[in-house]
Amino acid sequence: MRVAVLLLAAILCPGSAAADAPERIVSTPTGDVKVSLAPAGADGPQEGIGHGLIAAPPGRVYRALQDVEHWHEFMPFLEQSTARPQKDGSVESFQRLELPFPLGRRSYRIRLRSRIDPAPGGTVWHLDWTYVPGSGTVEDHHGSWTLTAAPDGTTRATLHLYTDPGGFLPAAAVDRGTFETLPWIFHGLRQHVRRSRYDDAK
Repeated sequence: MRVAVLLLAAILCPGSAAADAPERIVSTPTGDVKVSLAPAGADGPQEGIGHGLIAAPPGRVYRALQDVEHWHEFMPFLEQSTARPQKDGSVESFQRLELPFPLGRRSYRIRLRSRIDPAPGGTVWHLDWTYVPGSGTVEDHHGSWTLTAAPDGTTRATLHLYTDPGGFLPAAAVDRGTFETLPWIFHGLRQHVRRSRYDDAK
């Protein structure tokens, strides 16, 4: 609740966000996150990009991210998240957000896919999701996580996040919300991966 209040204040206060800056290091109680925005199309919101370390092995972080049914436990503003496995190996998830005024409640469905790729520099864990067109009260929503192992066995994580809520909210306001939310997603995930349900299978 406290995080949601802080984010709400940051999003609504014009001088509180550095969304017009190309890149910024943001400190959270669980560590730093490098945050930036990148153009995602003409006249629309930008894509948020976050880079940070997570003090857990990549396999454990990957298991937590695949567990979309529990994303609401660490994602800011996410109130509900379901998981329905599909025949093609993907997972469909209904998600409901409770966003600051004037956005309010938004809901939609996404399709998630995950994979593990061997690479010369080491294994890479991927998880990405796309909006199911016409499934909800947003214009678009998609993103991805990419995980690699750091030398000390922890995880280097990169998050790409794009949300277009539609309506008349200026793109700059959406960008500010994305920019301010990204570090707190990392903060939530860093705590979430500690749950015993993500221990290695025995």
